[in-house]
Amino acid sequence: MDDQTAPAPDVAPVIRPRAHLWPRLALVQAVLLLAAVVIALPVAFRSMGILVTDGQARTLFDFPGGQPATTNETKAEAETESYFNIAAIDLDEDQGSITLAISGHRVCPDTCATLNFILVSLDDDADVRRALPPSAPLTLTADQPVFSQTVQLPVRGQPSQYPFDDYLLWLGLAGTVDEAGETIPLTAELLAERAIITTQNQLRDYLMQPPVPIALDRVTAITDPQEFLGVQQLRFERPVHQEILSVLLILLIAVSAVMAVAMRSMSDLLIGVGSLILGIWGVRSVLVPSSLPMVTSIDLALSMIILFVLLGLSFRTALHFHHQSELPPVTWRRRG
Repeated sequence: MDDQTAPAPDVAPVIRPRAHLWPRLALVQAVLLLAAVVIALPVAFRSMGILVTDGQARTLFDFPGGQPATTNETKAEAETESYFNIAAIDLDEDQGSITLAISGHRVCPDTCATLNFILVSLDDDADVRRALPPSAPLTLTADQPVFSQTVQLPVRGQPSQYPFDDYLLWLGLAGTVDEAGETIPLTAELLAERAIITTQNQLRDYLMQPPVPIALDRVTAITDPQEFLGVQQLRFERPVHQEILSVLLILLIAVSAVMAVAMRSMSDLLIGVGSLILGIWGVRSVLVPSSLPMVTSIDLALSMIILFVLLGLSFRTALHFHHQSELPPVTWRRRG
């Protein structure tokens, strides 16, 4: 009887197809990025159309209710004595101020009375404040049937969050009327009987959300010298297309930078790294307006991309010289 046993057949090791992992991941991110661009571009084009046609400039809102003015309401209010329009015409992000143009006309039966208005930039701090917030006076004398003046008020906002920054103004209005040698405080009821006030957005680079009335007890402090006629919240936002284009361009430049660091040869990468960094930073001039001198979220994002490019370059340089020095290869072993 033969004790010899047949040798066991060789078992081939199982090899996992890891060689295709990174190309497949790159394909997935490319498809996702392409889908995001296809979905976002129609929204961006619609936002561009709203800004180009300047449709908001034709929309007037009642103060302080915030309802859009209609043709029927305009005809019904034709017998009112005074008409006031408050339009936002300029917003200085660096100074944190907004310029309002107050214009209109007055139709008085006899002699127009002198009106003294105060436009106030309010905040949600009536329970702790003592002094009246920043304000701007406006006086209309009897010999001013037609008037047009501008005032500046502070506005709340963080320009460093560009292009996701928005600016908020709680516009308060108070006033008195000088009639027959007597100064009478203006009330909301008296003003509603004799005047119509509207607000309007004429800013070129911002869209204004529909105004919202603010309850008087929310902004009135016990030390206020007079009662507010009304308070209206005005919120100004960047157009949606600026936010979409900023995000898409940063994503695209980030993907391009990663692909350049990963796929270029070492010689090409060392020669072209300067132009690569300049190209990345050049996106800032496309996205960020020159009126914003402060550091924005765009600057931080581009700085992070440049940092990762330099880190990737350092890593590839270390691997290159390690290979050139003919040292043993670096292996990563998992502990048992």
